[in-house]
Amino acid sequence: MIPVFLRKSLMTLAAILTLGVALPFMPSHTVERPSDKGNFQSEKEQAPGLKKERTNEAQSPAWSEVDQSDLANQRQLILLFSIYVSRELREQGLQKFGARIRTKIGDQYVNEIVPAFLPAIKQISSGHDATWVGQLAVTHEPASGMGERILHVYQRESGQELLKLHVRRDHPPQDGFWFDFHYHTIADHFQKHHPLKRIYWGKDTPPKWTA
Repeated sequence: MIPVFLRKSLMTLAAILTLGVALPFMPSHTVERPSDKGNFQSEKEQAPGLKKERTNEAQSPAWSEVDQSDLANQRQLILLFSIYVSRELREQGLQKFGARIRTKIGDQYVNEIVPAFLPAIKQISSGHDATWVGQLAVTHEPASGMGERILHVYQRESGQELLKLHVRRDHPPQDGFWFDFHYHTIADHFQKHHPLKRIYWGKDTPPKWTA
């Protein structure tokens, strides 16, 4: 039986994961370009759905504190781990951006990039049992400077990396600077870039990560 305090969080993430698989990614040439001034919503201006999701996550225990023997099956563990990863993605991504980049693109990252990445967790976990899922973990060292790494998912027992969420800086000729959010997966031996979204920065060179 699922603990009462987890039910709302699991239902929320189930919806995110289900919709995430069905939503197609937009090709880069269809991405709308925001103004160079950008727009970063305050907490009060954010959608009620996002506020509710954050409230549910705050009520959930840390992944390392969960008594996994109390959870009924592998699917519930995947959802619970997804809650944990969602929280870590927000915290580590915004930490990586630094103040200037965070102010300009932080809202888009939280509302679009984070939920778009979560279905990948389900994809790499669905073929394994609950014991394997219970050994999933994330890195806590987003790359600074010009490094691409935001967060990696790995298997704690074996140390094997499974997913890598990265952001690359693109500067097409005479087209300003873009942040290309994508991930790599063990499913194809990390050979492909799986696109999530490109976010336009502007004509000026963006600061280094964590600056």
